Amino acid sequence: EFRRVLFRSKQHRHMPVLLCPNLQDFIPHGAIPIAVDLIDDATPLPEYSHPEQAFYVFGPEDGTLGPDITRWCQDVIYVPTRYCMNLAATVNVVLYDRMLKRAERAARFSAA
Repeated sequence: EFRRVLFRSKQHRHMPVLLCPNLQDFIPHGAIPIAVDLIDDATPLPEYSHPEQAFYVFGPEDGTLGPDITRWCQDVIYVPTRYCMNLAATVNVVLYDRMLKRAERAARFSAA
């Protein structure tokens, strides 16, 4: 269904769209797959230390990634919030957290 809508709208002419039968095939060499999903036993984002090379896999707004994806992710994290967030907000929060923590680590390293 997604493919039919995508090609009918001709959106692929204006932005890169990658269709893959297996998401694992798209993980860059050396990157660590990290599931971002609101599930039991996930690590809260404030407690998480982002790896240097990360490949984030975000869950849908109305469900979870499911065990078929979280099984091959090295880590599973979530954004602790009082209310739900949409996918764009979640991506922004995770990447901003990554940026801040990397900057803090760089500042500590240069001060030493």
